[in-house]
Amino acid sequence: MNRRQEIGLAIGIIVVLAARGGVLGNVLWYEQPAAKWEEALPLGNGRLGAMVFGTVDREHLTLNEESLWAGEPLDVYPENSARHLKSVQDLVLQGRHAEARKVGLEKLTKRPTSYRSYEPLGDLWIEMDHGDAATDYRRDLDLSTGVARVHYRVGSAQFRREVLVSAVDDVLAVRLSVDGPGALNAKIRLTRKKDALITARGKQLYMEGQIVDVPAPKGYDDNPGGSGPGGAHMRFAGRLIVQPTGGTVQSAGDALVIKGATEVVILFTAATDFSLEKMGFDRSNDPGQRADAILRKAARKPWDTLLGDHRAEHRSYFDRVHLDLETQRDGTKVPTDVRLAAVKKGDRDDGLIALYFQYGRYLLMSSSRRPGRLPANLQGIWSRRMWAPWEADYHLNINLQMNYWPADLCNLSETVAPLTDWFARVAEKGTASAEKLYKARGWVAFTTVNLFGRTTPGGSNEASQFQNGVLDPLAGAWMAMTLWRHYEFTGDREYLALEAYPVLKGASEFLLDYLVETPDGTLVIAPSTSPENSYLHPETGQAVRLTYGSTYHMAIVAAVFEAVIEATRILDCDRTLRDELQAAVKKIPPVKIGADGTIQEWIEDYQEREPGHRHISHLIGVHPLSLITSEDQALFAAARATIERRLSHGGGHTGWSRAWIVNFYARFLDGDAAYRHMMLLLSKSTLPNLFDTHPPFQIDGNFGGCAGVAEMLLQSHTGTVHLLPALPKAWPRGSARGLKARGGFVVDIAWEDGLATSYRIEATRAGDLRLRVGERIVERAMMAGEVLDVDL
Repeated sequence: MNRRQEIGLAIGIIVVLAARGGVLGNVLWYEQPAAKWEEALPLGNGRLGAMVFGTVDREHLTLNEESLWAGEPLDVYPENSARHLKSVQDLVLQGRHAEARKVGLEKLTKRPTSYRSYEPLGDLWIEMDHGDAATDYRRDLDLSTGVARVHYRVGSAQFRREVLVSAVDDVLAVRLSVDGPGALNAKIRLTRKKDALITARGKQLYMEGQIVDVPAPKGYDDNPGGSGPGGAHMRFAGRLIVQPTGGTVQSAGDALVIKGATEVVILFTAATDFSLEKMGFDRSNDPGQRADAILRKAARKPWDTLLGDHRAEHRSYFDRVHLDLETQRDGTKVPTDVRLAAVKKGDRDDGLIALYFQYGRYLLMSSSRRPGRLPANLQGIWSRRMWAPWEADYHLNINLQMNYWPADLCNLSETVAPLTDWFARVAEKGTASAEKLYKARGWVAFTTVNLFGRTTPGGSNEASQFQNGVLDPLAGAWMAMTLWRHYEFTGDREYLALEAYPVLKGASEFLLDYLVETPDGTLVIAPSTSPENSYLHPETGQAVRLTYGSTYHMAIVAAVFEAVIEATRILDCDRTLRDELQAAVKKIPPVKIGADGTIQEWIEDYQEREPGHRHISHLIGVHPLSLITSEDQALFAAARATIERRLSHGGGHTGWSRAWIVNFYARFLDGDAAYRHMMLLLSKSTLPNLFDTHPPFQIDGNFGGCAGVAEMLLQSHTGTVHLLPALPKAWPRGSARGLKARGGFVVDIAWEDGLATSYRIEATRAGDLRLRVGERIVERAMMAGEVLDVDL
């Protein structure tokens, strides 16, 4: 049997195992219940989320619904913003930074400086009457089927739980069973800390609620600058039904009591009165009626049908990609938390990297997909606190971008749809902000955005609002590049014309109006900044965030202009805009290399206040953009030196920052360095349930790490589909199936001794393939559906 036949056989075995309930290597499992939320296991369908604890005597599931936010739609507009911005711009260009900051703080900020938080929906409790003296305990999450399971023995009885969140039926479903007839007794309850009434009637629980926000000082507000007015805001509802086999179900107060059952199916769903179309509340939408309708439909299905439909639909996404790192150990023999603890002590576990990669894909398809309508937030869809860290919002200065790095590359292009739907409406709202704030065309969005699409500067207080908000009106334009990348991967011309291009065009129009011409004729962004970082002023020695023409901002300008110019050619439209953009591109200052051989972060070669800073924004041209590649060896080398300097001063200390570094080294074609930082991501920034931690939990690092592994195996940002561009020595032999390259190509690759042994390229649309395998370049015109299958 040759190597290719071995790989084919292995994949065939994997498919068979998956059909029987999941690939063994794609399972997180534990020998004890979760003691805290960060040990619980996540389930989701894009709209509903749950965290399963697996406690023996009192099962606990925390519940989320994607749109359940406190607060209300609100944008704040300081008076005469355009006039005051001109004053700040003039002061910055004159080098009078302290005066510029003073004017900006006084004239360009306004309360409330921020907004309220994403909130949890509530908690589901299943109280068993058998006590907690269990043996043979195991809980797990099968990524390939999207089913969490708990099984244990109490005395001679074997108890089992299966939990899933179905996208097909839009419900959370729990099946309780026991191997002895009539031995299942339990109490079912729903709870919420505030703003909800739970009642029990017949076999159902009813949750009715409306978020009532109480302004400070009587109520809590996490933001000293204020988070908006109080009042009765979002309405929500939850519905739960119990379907027993044998035994009885009776309501008792606010609970349901089950006695003498052999099997119980619990179905739960929820809804709010948020309207994406209105980017606000729709009071004609009754959440209770909506939840009732969903539950009635799902309750008609027997468990086996509901489970089968869920598995088949879930696997239609998950099974597209397979990764086999043949040095990986058998993950079925050692619990996941034990494996992670060993890695934290310096052990090597490539199987845990493969699991982490697939977990990233799983989390994305669980938090950003239909029936959901919203993108994955800072915590995906899972949050337990009434006021989440950073409001669990949408941060546009790296975090939301990172959430979607794996989407197309890892063959989950459908996950971009909720992002596109929501972000197009953010851009629509941003047209008003561009006009009111700056008298500019197009649209604007700043660093922080909430569910309702706030498109005016935000921050926890006035200083943050100015430094992180006002100084970064290009964050939305950077986010728009995610839509362009989606087009690059899919080649979907209709998507480009109807969805991506209007957003990109508006971003380019705003940038054209916001650019300022300097005395030397260059066009720059002013005022400007580099996210959350500062430099030391050469005269005063003070830390300064304010500048003009930061490398970060000018990279966004260059990338957006380049994308819109190309889009106008593809769509044969807006020639006048194209000419305007092409003229502006010629005036953009080039990326500069500083005296120390690194990429300058600012327009001048300032000394960094924090050289190990977590943000590496001046390198977005390397990743996720493609402005700096090996075609310019001087910039490429300077970019790498920039990363190494950051690391030498303690950089990469947050989970998402470390994940970004993995991607940087993959782009630098250094697989060994990328691998080393992937192991550091696991050992330093990963929680027991494999969630990424900032700290605290932030899901972006999971997605960034997932994308980083894929970038080590496949890259296409230069226009060439490059196989194994950054393969580490630690993975001498293995295979990957189903990754995607720009141009609509689906790629399978196998390797041995660090070299490709076979590959398969399928064209999902007609186009020209330029392929790099080792040092060899292959060029070929491909028809839609054509397959290039090569055994080396």
